[in-house]
Amino acid sequence: MPRTLYSPRLSNDVVRALYREGQRRRLPMTRVADDLLRQALAATDSDRPVLRLCEEEPVRDLNVA
Repeated sequence: MPRTLYSPRLSNDVVRALYREGQRRRLPMTRVADDLLRQALAATDSDRPVLRLCEEEPVRDLNVA
């Protein structure tokens, strides 16, 4: 049975900023968001497991540039 993951709602201004940054980088905005969040979480000074998650190689869709 597939597990349902939580999908947080982002503020409209954040979505617009991610879209523009994705256009600038020529990447999908979801990939830009993933990269930015991983960088921010990895820089967090914490002993929680979130740091280990950020150290893992992200799963990339091979159909996306």
